[in-house]
Amino acid sequence: MPNSETPNVLIISYYWPPSSGSGVQRWMYFAKYLSDYGVTPLVLTVDPSKASYRKIDEEFSDFVKDVKVYKTKTLEPLKLYSMLTTGSTKKGIPQGSVGAEKNGLFSKISRYVRGNIFIPDARIGWKRYAVKAANKIIANNNIDLIITTGPPHSTHLIGRVLKRKYAIKWIADFRDPWTEIYYNQDLLQSKKSKEKDGKLELSVLNEANHILTVGPSMADLLMDKIPSQKSKFSYIYNGYDAKKMASVQSQKSNKYMTISYIGLLTDAMPHSTISESLKLFIQQKKGANIKVRLAGDICTSFLDSIQSIIPPNQIEILGYIPHREALNVMKSSDILFTCLPTQDHSKIMISGKMLEYIASGNSVLCIGNQESDAAKIIQNNAAGIVLSPSQIIEAKEFYIEKYNLWQSGKLDTNNNLEIQSLTRYNTTKELATLIKKLISKEK
Repeated sequence: MPNSETPNVLIISYYWPPSSGSGVQRWMYFAKYLSDYGVTPLVLTVDPSKASYRKIDEEFSDFVKDVKVYKTKTLEPLKLYSMLTTGSTKKGIPQGSVGAEKNGLFSKISRYVRGNIFIPDARIGWKRYAVKAANKIIANNNIDLIITTGPPHSTHLIGRVLKRKYAIKWIADFRDPWTEIYYNQDLLQSKKSKEKDGKLELSVLNEANHILTVGPSMADLLMDKIPSQKSKFSYIYNGYDAKKMASVQSQKSNKYMTISYIGLLTDAMPHSTISESLKLFIQQKKGANIKVRLAGDICTSFLDSIQSIIPPNQIEILGYIPHREALNVMKSSDILFTCLPTQDHSKIMISGKMLEYIASGNSVLCIGNQESDAAKIIQNNAAGIVLSPSQIIEAKEFYIEKYNLWQSGKLDTNNNLEIQSLTRYNTTKELATLIKKLISKEK
């Protein structure tokens, strides 16, 4: 029976501190602030020593030190794959599809195995450990509702087992689509495997009490698969950490106009628009004082292209940096660019860093679907410009406009933002309201 006072919620998430990235941050912040709104979170996750985490950020661990967390073993192939491909148990863990940037025999075998053996994903081996742990947690705590978040979407199958066994209320949170996720196009999936994957997705959509997503278009995409149950779909944006953003100092350069990218950049994203437009800009503005700063996992093709265009002393390749440093790069830039994956249903894409980009107050150049959720957020906040991948000339003109303003000392930050309502604290309030509403409904 539901608690009369403070409901207990079990959050099941593969990604958890010290793992880093936007997938971690969404539920890390929710778990941190839920208790302020009268909901007690308990978290079930993977032991970080067993998990396939590519990057870590220890500051995240300290942030959620007061949240009750249960950790389990797991069994999965990604560390072995990483060791075979890079000699490291972490460096080669893919952020997307295995072997997506390689055409050799090993890559093809890896993609076939991933697409046809590990369905829906390569972290399916966590399921049996998580279910066993969840049974104990539910037995020893008065759990009113469970939440699963994916990717990895195999996490939702854990929720499905628990829902069937206990008839407990269940929210399935989709941070990315399932069958339509952009890297599935790299998998060598058979027709039978695709059908199996689709059936698993539909079972989750049908059996969960509520489907939560990160934006309206993804909610619409999933809703169209079970149109008779539209009322059980909603979205809550990822939000941004207003306190942390305010605590980070801007360190803008007077010598260079700084153009930055932070995050994951793959060949599935239209990054050639950025490099080609920068090439045209430099041809028109010879000797321009610009600096290109790149932080995160940047694909080799883009690095090669930029390094052929920009002088070496005007490029900074930072690699992976912790979240606080990433915010510093954002606030210390003049232009922030992002590229949305080129895929079907591209309207749904909102990168995890998008709201942070906008909250920095600096100009955003987004290459991708101009009707996307990301585009609407940028436009609603007058935060920059969204261009299609073919609009190379327009991107060059954007640089020129901003460079002229920068030279004259008139390139200001934008602090009049609608996004200020989307702080992590405020988005958690939305979640708490949803949780209480679901729990209050009769089973």
